Formats: sequence, structure tokens, C-alpha cells
Amino acid sequence: MKAFSLLAIAVCGALLCSPQTACAQYQRSVINTGFENNDPRGPGTPNWQPFPDTVVPGWLSTTGVIELWDSSFQGVTSYQGAVHAELNAHSPGALYQEICLVNGDVFNWTFAHRARSGGPPVQNTTFEIANSTGTTIQVLGSQASTVPQGWNLNSASGVSYTGPSGIQRVQFRTTDPGSYGNFLDGITIVLTPFLEFDGAAASGSETVPGMDLLNVVISGDVVTAFDVVVNITGGTATLGDDYTTPSGTATFNVSVPVGNYVQELIPLGIAIVDDTDVESTETVQMSITPVPAEYTISSSSTCGGSGQASATYSIIDNDSLVTLNKQWIGAAIGDDATITISNGGLVVDTLSSDAGSAYEIDADATPTPAIFGDTLEFAETLAGTNAANYLSSLACAGAADTNLADGLTIAAGETAIGCTYTNTRSGLVVAKTLEVVDDGVNLTNPKAIPGATIRYCILTTNIGQTTAESLIATDPLPSDVTYVAGSMLSGTSCTGAVTPEDENDAGADESDPFGISIAGMTVTGIATSLAPGTAFAIVFEAVLD
Repeated sequence: MKAFSLLAIAVCGALLCSPQTACAQYQRSVINTGFENNDPRGPGTPNWQPFPDTVVPGWLSTTGVIELWDSSFQGVTSYQGAVHAELNAHSPGALYQEICLVNGDVFNWTFAHRARSGGPPVQNTTFEIANSTGTTIQVLGSQASTVPQGWNLNSASGVSYTGPSGIQRVQFRTTDPGSYGNFLDGITIVLTPFLEFDGAAASGSETVPGMDLLNVVISGDVVTAFDVVVNITGGTATLGDDYTTPSGTATFNVSVPVGNYVQELIPLGIAIVDDTDVESTETVQMSITPVPAEYTISSSSTCGGSGQASATYSIIDNDSLVTLNKQWIGAAIGDDATITISNGGLVVDTLSSDAGSAYEIDADATPTPAIFGDTLEFAETLAGTNAANYLSSLACAGAADTNLADGLTIAAGETAIGCTYTNTRSGLVVAKTLEVVDDGVNLTNPKAIPGATIRYCILTTNIGQTTAESLIATDPLPSDVTYVAGSMLSGTSCTGAVTPEDENDAGADESDPFGISIAGMTVTGIATSLAPGTAFAIVFEAVLD
């Protein structure tokens, strides 16, 4: 099978390879040992067929052809199953599979050999290890069969491989001339399987119930089930509190059933405890105990490479605590509010607050537990008619999510969040701004120098939820400025103040809708009422002395 892709053997696929480990590019065991994967000439009368080695799973041929016979064709019953192979397909050659071998590997094998009538009276095959060019490295066994005989079974155990580590040919070779002879069947070649952890380190959230991102990876033929011995060697996580093992102790077994494995992942059986404690990332350190008679700790990605005998798994905490706070600003003594947190529509925490003082701050003594990814909904209820008297706002510190209209979504790592409802009574905010509009010197970017004209704006905004009545705003001018007569304007914003006002407190302009006057060095503005969310502005100019 000269063009046969080892990917079909190594099964380098997502089902068998973890994110931490590259897929193996070699095989550790012989497959299709009885040649049963092909049916010569298909169903019907027993027959024979020369197959290109590209279509016979596992096997390659130095001639490029593998000749297979149905059992009972020309009176030859297969030693095992329904198919057997003839080594002399058209000429002497070798059948082989490319296997990862390590110096010191111990072989057990059996194979059935039979001579074919019409060929030499004595027919010979050699079972050996060869390099990639076919040069013999080590002869493992040989078998001579005569034509009158039936099948001869050749077997041995405990034979050590003495050649170099690497990908080598495990092959059956003959030099007998001609195209008749050397039937093969019933091949078993047993090596200790390779295994290791599938990574030096892995991590997962506490929500992952098992240590799914760290496994034992095994390649090879397991003819007798065995246990891999795993030891917990350290780490910051606590056995029993943060995780459990199959045995409940620091030493436990991972069972490997009988099977022919190619880069297969076997779970460790460690379970993660998803608690509600807010913790830092915790680790579990572990190692595989070598048992050379049953398995070899060796790399699953590099033939002959050192195996990953130890590994560390990190448990990433997923817990958060959310603390509710209540801030009153200018509260009426005795006003009450109730705040709730809901998770998935279920109320999980409640904070009741009574305004014992105008600026009281209340905090929930028992924070609300949550996990990363949860979306919490907040609600506030003010007693009686108080809702109309307060402006309510919600802000959460320690969280990246600031759009709380659709709830607070907790991101990974946000372990301590404080959410505060603020209720502001009255709701009037006064702001005074100024700008230099002319200094007589600079055409642009005028400076506050003597003789410069300064424009002032006094803006009063009702940020509450109730209408403010009979507002009066006063502002004494600084002693180092002179008011510019006729500069008084009113409006609903600093830039929208375009209504001229006289300097006295009488006349129709006092209610259009605002009234502004100046007496001495004091500016006074009045508004009969100011609805929620609206503002009135006083704009005037003065010269810097």
C-alpha cells in the first residue's frame, strides 16, 4: 500500500485529539491482522484477487500488490476468518506495516504460515523489523512450510526489540522465487500500548462537571484490560471540597478495556465540585505511575518522544457576589424603599431601606451569590406616592456591563460587584459657566485680561420627577467685573437664551416665561414653575476690570 495515508491509521481527527495535543502521525499496533477488510471478487463463489496495496487497510507491499484469497478457494481453508493473503503475489516481496517502535520494546506474536502447491517444495517467510528502505534491522522469527502440510503456527513471547527508536517496518518477507507460495493469516503482534496525559496543563470553569479537558490518551493493542494508576501529587484545590476522584482518595485507577486504540482519549473520572464560594483559580497536580508490564509512558505525537507523565488542571472559579446598596439624597425622613434582585425571573435577594436621615446609605449584609454569565434583574419600589418625589438611578461597580436596562450580565472574573440605587429628592441642579467672548486684542481664543468681555450662564435644571414651583435663583457678581447694560437674556438653555430682559423686576418680561433683573451686584432670576426635565437659563455679560 505504497500510497496509503497513515491518517487513516492514526485517525488524526477532532474526535480523538484534544485542543492541548497534536494528533499522532504514527501507529502503534498492527491492524487488519486477518486481511478480513477485503472480499476477493465480492460475494459468491470463493475466489482470489490481486489488490493495489492502497485499498487494503493497514498493509503495504514492496510490490505494490497484495493478493488475497477467499477461504476454500482451490481447497485452501483460511486459518482464521474468511480471507488469507499470499506473500508471492507476482514475485517475491514483503508485506509490512509501519509501526512506532522504541528500543527495548517487548514483542509477543503469532502468525500462521502455509505453503502453496505449485510453488517451491519448501516455502520460507521471515518475520522481521526493517527500516524505511527495507533494510533488515532485527529478525524476529522465520517459518518454513512444505507443500503437504497445512497451516503452521509460529509464535513467541518476551522478545526484545534491539534496534533504534522510530517508525520502522514490521514485515513478513520471502525470497522464494516465482508467484506461487507463502500464505499468511491469523497474525497477532502485541506491544505494550503507549499512553500519557494529553497535555501538560489544562483548565476549565467550575461549571464543567468533569475534568473533560485533561485525559489519558492511549495508542496500541490492549489484549488484556488493565488499570492506569494516577496519583494526585499536589495543587491548591482540596480533594473532597473542590473535586472528587473515582476512589475518593489521592490515588485512583483509570480502567482501559480490551481494544485496539489509536490516539483515543480516556477520561480520568475526576469530578469538579461547583460550589458557591468566591475563590481564586485552584489547581490539581497529578502523575501517572509507570507499569512497564502493561503500558509504556511515551509521547502520543512524536514517536520515541518522552511521554507526558504529569499534568496540572486548573479549576477556574465561576462565582460572584453582588451587594445591594441604597443611597438617599435629600430624603424625607421616614420614606421607604424596597430593592429586589431576580435571576431567571425568581427573586433571589431583597433589601429594605428606611430613610432615617436625609443622606442615609444602607448596605445588604448578605451579598447575593451568582455565577459568571448570569443576568440579574433589579427593581425598586418606593412606598406610597414617594416615587413621584424622587429621581432614581442604578449603577454597579465592579462590572463591565453598564447597560442595566436589560439587566446586569456578570462577566468572567467579576467576583465582587456592588450595585447602588440612588434616590434624589428635589431634583434641582444649578450650574454656572462662563466664557471670554472678546478681549480687544486676540481675534481668536480671547483671554481673560483686563477689558475682556465675559459671558455668564446660570442654568437651573429640574432633574426630579415633580414640577418645581416658584423658583428664585440669585448670583452675586464678582467684585472685579462690571455688568454690561442691556446684555441680559433668558431661555431654556445657555445656547438657547435669546429672549431680551430688562434690568428691573417689573413689567411683562418678568413672566415670558422667566424674569431676570439686576440690583447692584446681584442678578436674580425667577420661574413660576419648572417641569421635570426642563431648565431655565440666565445669560448676561460683564467686563473684567
